Amino acid sequence: MTGQEELTLLGHAAKFASAYHGLSKLITTPFPFPLVQKTRTILLVWLFTLPLSLVDDAGAPYEDMIMIFFVTYGFLGLEYVSIELDDPFGNDDNDFDNLGMAQRIYEDIYMTLFDNDGKEAAESLRKTVSTAM
Repeated sequence: MTGQEELTLLGHAAKFASAYHGLSKLITTPFPFPLVQKTRTILLVWLFTLPLSLVDDAGAPYEDMIMIFFVTYGFLGLEYVSIELDDPFGNDDNDFDNLGMAQRIYEDIYMTLFDNDGKEAAESLRKTVSTAM
């Protein structure tokens, strides 16, 4: 590997480490519970008072019911999306597949080493990773 290729590889590794550190900070930073509680309370009060504000503008009652349904559905849907996105690195079905991404990165590095430095270097990496786990 030439010096320029090595510097490029180290630059990519530094960017990856920086991104990992940023995600680690995101996971460990607690979200203030009073803020969550207050926004949910305001959302529910607003949704329950919405029909009262539409009484004077009422056309046909079914039009108001349809509009209230879609507004409520939309806002409660956003609330449930925010609940799911609260911890995107957990073990739920819709969370990020951290181990799968790490496996793909490892396979890419392995194939790059295999193509550039040969089978011995790639197997050395495999042994190093196997003993580390």
